[in-house]
Amino acid sequence: MRKTLYTIFLVALAATMTGCDAFKKKSDKGNSATTEQIIVSEESQEYTELKKVPLPCPKELLYNAWKKIGVVEIQRKKTLDYKGHTPTLFISTDLDDDENPEVLLRGEPPYAAIYSFIKDSLHLITFVDHAEMGLAITQDGAIIRNGIGFNGSSVSEFIKLENSTIVASGAARETFVIKDGKMVSGGTKYMLQNDSTTVEVKKEEYQRVAPQQDGTYLEEIDGWEDFRKP
Repeated sequence: MRKTLYTIFLVALAATMTGCDAFKKKSDKGNSATTEQIIVSEESQEYTELKKVPLPCPKELLYNAWKKIGVVEIQRKKTLDYKGHTPTLFISTDLDDDENPEVLLRGEPPYAAIYSFIKDSLHLITFVDHAEMGLAITQDGAIIRNGIGFNGSSVSEFIKLENSTIVASGAARETFVIKDGKMVSGGTKYMLQNDSTTVEVKKEEYQRVAPQQDGTYLEEIDGWEDFRKP
C-alpha cells in the first residue's frame, strides 16, 4: 500500500513523551490530527513516480560517499552509524530535470541519503539517521524530511533543487508544552533559507515557498535496485 506524506500529529508525539511505542513507524501519520498540519494539505495525496536514469558514477563512489556521512558533526550525531552499514538499494533519477542525476540511497532502516552528481562529483543533499524521521519526494521533485526533532518537537523540512543545487529550503517546527496536565501546542516557527543563513518568517511567507503538495516516502516509491548486485 502506497503511503503519502502527512505531517507529524500531536497523538504521535504524545505517545513518544509517555514512553509508549511512539511514532509506530510512519503509518501512524494518518491518525486524526489534534494540531495544525505544518506543510501539506490532504487534498492532493498523489503518488510520486520517479523516472529512472543511468547511474552517473561507479558504485564505489557512492559507497565511499555514504561512509563519509558517519563523520559529519560526530559530536551532535552520536547515534549516526553510516560507517557500520552498506547501502542496499538505490534509484538514479533526475529530480529537477536538469540532466544532472540525483541518486537516492537506502541502507539498513532507517538510514537513507540523497546525492546530486555534478561535474563528476557527488554532493550530499540530505540524509536520515533515525527512525523518527522520514524522507519523501513530491511530484515536482521537492524533497521533504519530516518527523520528531530535538526536544520532542515536530519538524517538517523541505528542499528545492535547481541545476542540482539547493535554491530554496526551510523548516516548520512545532513545539509542545504541558498545560494543566495536558500536552498542547506551544506554537510553530517557520524558517526559510536566506543566502547562507536561516531566518524566521511569517506563516504566509513560508507557505508561498514551501511545497503545497504531498510527497511519497522513499520506501513507498517503486523501482529500487539492489546496490549490492554488480
